[in-house]
Amino acid sequence: MRRVRAVLGRSGLKTSISELFDDYIALLDGEGLAEELCRELGVDCGGRITTPEEVKAKRPASLGAPTSELVRELRRAREIRL
Repeated sequence: MRRVRAVLGRSGLKTSISELFDDYIALLDGEGLAEELCRELGVDCGGRITTPEEVKAKRPASLGAPTSELVRELRRAREIRL
């Protein structure tokens, strides 16, 4: 804690360790951080933020071959042309 106080003193920041800790914990809340950013920018972000898991679950099912197979085939065709 002495090091933190020393760094705060040298940097000229007028904040307590408690406020610094609260800010750090707030950074760990990605959804809260995004909501606060939207509010600060005055942007309507549509309320609740969609999680990566929700995005993945809502994706439509694949209709064809995996992309890796398509890319492999394109590379083979290109090698043959060259």
